[in-house]
Amino acid sequence: MKFTVDRNAFWKGIDTILDAVSSKPAQPVLSNLLISAEGEVLSLCATDLDLSMRTRVSASISQSGRVAVPAKTLADITREWPETELSVSVEEGRLILAGQLGSGKGGEGRYVLAVTPADEFPIMPESIEGVSVDLAGSSEFDGQLLRSMIDRTSFAVSRDETRPVLTGVLWRIDPEFMAMVATDGSRLAESRQQFSGDQGVVDGEAAEVILPPQICSQLAKLLSTGNLNQAVVGDSQVLFDIGDTQLLSRLIEGPYVDYEQVIPKENDKRLSIDVERLLPAVRRVSILSSSYTHQIRLKLTEDAVELTASSQELGGDAREVLPAGYTGEEIEVAYNAQYLLEILRKLDAGDVTFDLRDSVTAAVVQPGEGERGSELYYLLMPMRPSN
Repeated sequence: MKFTVDRNAFWKGIDTILDAVSSKPAQPVLSNLLISAEGEVLSLCATDLDLSMRTRVSASISQSGRVAVPAKTLADITREWPETELSVSVEEGRLILAGQLGSGKGGEGRYVLAVTPADEFPIMPESIEGVSVDLAGSSEFDGQLLRSMIDRTSFAVSRDETRPVLTGVLWRIDPEFMAMVATDGSRLAESRQQFSGDQGVVDGEAAEVILPPQICSQLAKLLSTGNLNQAVVGDSQVLFDIGDTQLLSRLIEGPYVDYEQVIPKENDKRLSIDVERLLPAVRRVSILSSSYTHQIRLKLTEDAVELTASSQELGGDAREVLPAGYTGEEIEVAYNAQYLLEILRKLDAGDVTFDLRDSVTAAVVQPGEGERGSELYYLLMPMRPSN
């Protein structure tokens, strides 16, 4: 194998897939990344067996070949290499990186790494069978909207490994809509987007799968600079095609909780308030909340909301009163301030509405009615008010 490649393009490709390299690999070969050179394209691949990533980089290839190279070492060398052309070759079982370190009398460098035969590296398939989601031709739904749906829901997943299904994001795919749902039992987030009847985004039957948090974070990262062309959802895997990069991930097994059963249907009290008023107020008052419960109390009265918190550890308390629109009888509810803050930060709206029933029923939190666009709501479970 022998090729020359622009250092910046090579580093970008390596950096794209580096997160798929396990820090504690189950097999020694998994600490490597696979380089395949053919035609005018380098294919770089990494996997930890649960998540696999492959990306393509343009290069001038004089001799085709495939080889597995220590990922971290190659990344460190490439990251520190000057922004010049890099020559790479394999000779007698060793990878050689060489090139000029600058123009004129910039000097030259040569680095040699031991390699592993490519046939020991797990194969990442080019395609899988399943329900296809094609966004390349969609005028209303694109990768940035999908990234927004991930961002607005994935923060609410559970960290409790004893309930694996709640550690992932439920992805519901239907010819008429797409939805993402996450919950940890104390809060729930759902973001849903309807499809126009003529879009033809989903090819196949409806599907519900649970995406691991790692694939969600990687997908959001890639969609920040690229667009999703297609996704294929199989029985146990999902494959995303984003520009020059593909992600393949195992799915979390097991049925998801029937979350629609817990959505309150009779919340008859509504609080409406400016997010830019409420968010900093919650942040300030929570400074004097308990370091154990992070509890903050909201007392809702006509045209106002009173926020209070107290801390036995600090021996202090806090109180703020904000103007707000409220319909219903006076009520006091308590919430985890950190959970409330996370929801408010994700709304990206001028106003927020809370639909409540009493101090023990989950509140339905949504953007203001004039700002909803795609469907987005949160459930936030109250806490027992402390004295």
